[in-house]
Amino acid sequence: MLNRKKEMLAFIDSFKDMPDRLLKYNEILLEGEDASPYCYQDYMSYRRLAVSLTSRCNLTCKWCFRMDSKYKNSLDKDLNIEVYKSFIKNTKGKFRQVHLAGLGEPTLYPQLIEAIQLSKNLSSDVKFTTNGVLLSCENVDNYVKAGLTHLEVSIDAFDDEKHKEYRNVDIRKLHNILIHISNNTPLHLQINSVVSTENAPWLSGFVSKFKDVKNINVWHTIPLFETSQMRDNRIKPLDDDSYKTLLLKTENEIKEEGLNWKLLPSSHGVRVDPIIEMKRRQNICFSCFDDPYIGVNGQFNFCPRQEYAASGVDVSVGFEEAWNQQNLRKFRMNMLKGTYPEYCGKLCFLEDRSKN
Repeated sequence: MLNRKKEMLAFIDSFKDMPDRLLKYNEILLEGEDASPYCYQDYMSYRRLAVSLTSRCNLTCKWCFRMDSKYKNSLDKDLNIEVYKSFIKNTKGKFRQVHLAGLGEPTLYPQLIEAIQLSKNLSSDVKFTTNGVLLSCENVDNYVKAGLTHLEVSIDAFDDEKHKEYRNVDIRKLHNILIHISNNTPLHLQINSVVSTENAPWLSGFVSKFKDVKNINVWHTIPLFETSQMRDNRIKPLDDDSYKTLLLKTENEIKEEGLNWKLLPSSHGVRVDPIIEMKRRQNICFSCFDDPYIGVNGQFNFCPRQEYAASGVDVSVGFEEAWNQQNLRKFRMNMLKGTYPEYCGKLCFLEDRSKN
């Protein structure tokens, strides 16, 4: 009974300081197909505003969905910075956070410094997610001067050889950069790790490997998305009990070291992640209501995994005019009815209708 209460507290924590997010979530749970396709949340109740600067990447990571053939025509493109400038000029509100991330590696974007500076007009918190290959002490310092406040680094094993196998990145170099960040900048650090049946044994070394990196705030573990590529290689998401065991062990190690790190999800949040559970139980994706995403095409995309599918909604007119335009409302309405694109099932946690 006590564990169940902790799970519910972890669930509610996902909506902390986002009252309209909780309202919209409950509306969809209560109304289902009859819920409104309109998003009425105040800006600070959106999880974030995500902006895809580029779909180019310098790695071919084992789990990456960009390797699926569906994305072939979406790769090797950059966001037109003038479109982003127009979006900012025509947007009135401020967001919780601007996240410069998407299908590609942001450090390859030639105007990254300018994009960070521009993003400060939309939020006091600006971050990007990187594989870390091109990070250096010098460019990190320049990102901070431009206004970067948060940095996410993707690491899928805390064993040197295994991380090279999965991502072909030297984890020792990443460690040195993260030490520099901790000693010389105020950046909030988050480590992102995909969790699967294959790499789970090499994720238990997180605390011992990075306990001297004091700026780490969050270890975000991400359940594997089962693409056809993963199924062909017999790589599966970790089952809930094993996932919880990994996180419990890590939480104990964090406590023993006296570190002020947060796990996302926590060990009690494994089974009740609000986004995943709505998909599993209602077969509805909440992300298209909750997570505004600007693709490299300068349009609002239905979600990051729909980068290949242009919505036709030009973001240069600003958030207020673009976010509830007809094409986006139609997609959300169809999602509520369970009429979603085939790839929502193949690349996400929705039931794959193509199998029915």
